[in-house]
Amino acid sequence: MMMPVTIAMLALALQESTALLSVHPLSSSSRKVQAHASTSTDDTTTTINWELYDLQRRYHKAGGILYKQSLLTPSEYISTTNELHELDLNLTDEKKASFATNRIGAVISRESEIYRVLSCEEGSLCRLINGLMEGEDGNEEIADGKMVLAHDIPVEIRVYEKQGAGMEWHIDDILYNPEQVEVVLTIENNSDCCTMWKPHDHPLNPIAIVDTNSNQQQNRVESVQTTPNSALILRAGSIEHKVSPLKAGKRVILKMAFVRKDAVMNVGMEEHVSHHANVNTGSERRSSKSALGKDGKGIEGKKKKVSQKKRR
Repeated sequence: MMMPVTIAMLALALQESTALLSVHPLSSSSRKVQAHASTSTDDTTTTINWELYDLQRRYHKAGGILYKQSLLTPSEYISTTNELHELDLNLTDEKKASFATNRIGAVISRESEIYRVLSCEEGSLCRLINGLMEGEDGNEEIADGKMVLAHDIPVEIRVYEKQGAGMEWHIDDILYNPEQVEVVLTIENNSDCCTMWKPHDHPLNPIAIVDTNSNQQQNRVESVQTTPNSALILRAGSIEHKVSPLKAGKRVILKMAFVRKDAVMNVGMEEHVSHHANVNTGSERRSSKSALGKDGKGIEGKKKKVSQKKRR
């Protein structure tokens, strides 16, 4: 005859299991992934942030890449898009060294509301980046390293609207020690571009599939048409990725990088921090069409326009 299960017994079992999780964090692919817990003042209850735990698990299991939708809060997203409509940006072609083709863009001012939203320590993006990095490699010193928006790497708007705009397979350069974490935040996308990447179950062991036609092993490829207010987060030097050539529509993204506060830029990497020669991170605005303008005609900026000659 089975012994009846009482409410007290269930409560005790739950308390013991959650306590065990908080003391012995689970790991994935030899990387420590912490289940965040908040304990009440009398230490009788423990709540695990399972959503963050799942994001950590996915990020580390894939080898340092994560695609997340609904990243910013509604107010953060509206504030960002509204200012992009107001800014008059000189969208220029990227440097020849860029992996991208037919993509245009510009630098976002550090004095903008956009920069404030993305760099705010209590903002959605900063909290997510720091949550993903906590306990990385099981090193408590790394776990305590605060991730911040990189001051030396400007936030850039990048626009895919020219025929064939895309980006070939590549791995992001490691600009810092420790390496930076790159973020691609989609602002607008009605294009047919697909963002593709080759995930790993461990940085040294790619997940592979077998091509039934040739019986050869190939790396698995993930593909997604990124939605507005979604982000692709990836650790530099880890994941090969690309953007398929545009045939129709338009895609607008913000690109940025996060680093540890004590990170040091690697020697000779200064020239790789921006894909645009005219780096302007001050308060000036550039005179041209809005990146989010209708039919490519732009929206007249409400803020003061300041003309600036191109750097030769």
